[in-house]
Formats: sequence, structure tokens, C-alpha cells
Amino acid sequence: MRRAWGLTALALGTALAATGCEPTTPVRDCSGCIYDFADTTPPDTLVFPWPASRMPVRFYADPRGAMPALVSLSIAAWQAQFLYGEFRGVQATDSTRADIIVQWEAGVPPDVTPDPGAPVAACDGATTNPTAVFTDSSANVLHVTLSPRGGAFTDAQVAACLRRVVIHEVGHALGLLKHSPFPLDIMNPTPIVTLPSSVDRRTVEVLYHTPATVVPPPR
Repeated sequence: MRRAWGLTALALGTALAATGCEPTTPVRDCSGCIYDFADTTPPDTLVFPWPASRMPVRFYADPRGAMPALVSLSIAAWQAQFLYGEFRGVQATDSTRADIIVQWEAGVPPDVTPDPGAPVAACDGATTNPTAVFTDSSANVLHVTLSPRGGAFTDAQVAACLRRVVIHEVGHALGLLKHSPFPLDIMNPTPIVTLPSSVDRRTVEVLYHTPATVVPPPR
């Protein structure tokens, strides 16, 4: 069972998807606020933070191209949001011992320096929904996929997009099951920023101090 989230509208299906990179108007007046992180598909409200007993969360990165560096970037970006180490991640060398597997969906893009210009929709990403995976006893690993988009994008534009989208998708894998409505948050459905914002930080901190309704199986 999987769920799909599109890039411009939220549609609960089997995977949490994000792309993007098309800029939206960067307007926000939201001092101290957070956004919704729970899966509210009727009839349940499902909350998923990784429990302390499963730290560090183990990531397996597709060894091809820039993926190991992208996964390292995303782990560091999210660890930095927690004051007391509520989340920690490590890269695993064995995919059979991973909690989260991050892989290429299509071809492997060239590993080049990211383009410093305006963000464009040069890549796609998707994440299996933890609340679907961990309520189904047949599965206990989350999957994140990344892929370059076709079109007239440069390799550098694809690389820049992947840096944003990998952090966004790992945010879903950590339990941020909804998209932020604010364009300057990494969890906006079309992320244009390169790191989690202060609102992303407050939201994930609240998530990791909210009682879970969904837990992964023991290791």
C-alpha cells in the first residue's frame, strides 16, 4: 500500500512526493508558527516520529553518482534542527540493514557543481509514507527515490534541484507527513530553499515531542 503526494496539490495516495523547484512568492508572516505534520486520512490521525530506541536511523544510499553525498547532506541538515539530539542518522553500507533506502528512480545524473541561479523544476522525488509502511507488517523499510526531469535543464540545474529535494524527501521519511504552506520552508511542495527554515525546525521539534500513533517494528 502506497500514498502519492503531488507537487502542486496534496493528494494522499502511497508515496509522499515533491519536486520542484518552481519559485513561488516568498511571503510569510508567521512568527513562532508550525505547520501540520500528521496524516489525517480518515478515520485516524497518524503521527510518526522515529523513536529513541531506533536511533541512529540507518540510511542506505545508492552508491552511484552524487547519492552518498546527497544523503549525507540531508542527514546533517535534519540533525542540525534538534537541540537535544532527538534525531540522529548514519549511512549504512548494507541495504538489508537499513531503515531508509535512498535510490535513483531513473538514470543517474552527472555529479556536478549545483547551479547557483534561480531554482527550476529539474528533478523529482518521492517517499513511501511511514504511516502506511509501518502499519503493514509486510514491510519495514522506507524508500526515497530521486530522479532528474527531462527537458532543457542543465546538469548543474538538476544537481541544485536534487540538493533541495533530497532534504525535503528525508523530511517526509522522518515523519513530516504534510507539506508546509509557506514557500520559504524546505517542506513546501515546491522547495526553493536549500535548508530547513526556522518554521521547519519548530515543526519537526514539536513532532519529535508528540506521542507517536505509529511505530516501526523492532530491529
